[in-house]
Amino acid sequence: MKTVALDYRISEFDTRQQADDYDIWFRKKVEEGLKCNTFHTHDAVLERLRQRREQRRQLC
Repeated sequence: MKTVALDYRISEFDTRQQADDYDIWFRKKVEEGLKCNTFHTHDAVLERLRQRREQRRQLC
């Protein structure tokens, strides 16, 4: 198998094979994340953080 070197100014990978392997891995992780049922809205996350800050203030 012939390995093609990539230009360091354009790619963070040394070879096309490394870039392709990363792309496959990344797409798999995104697909797993989209299947996850633990999605939280932005507002819900901000509210939880607000509650945690308030709890920590009460401990001091």
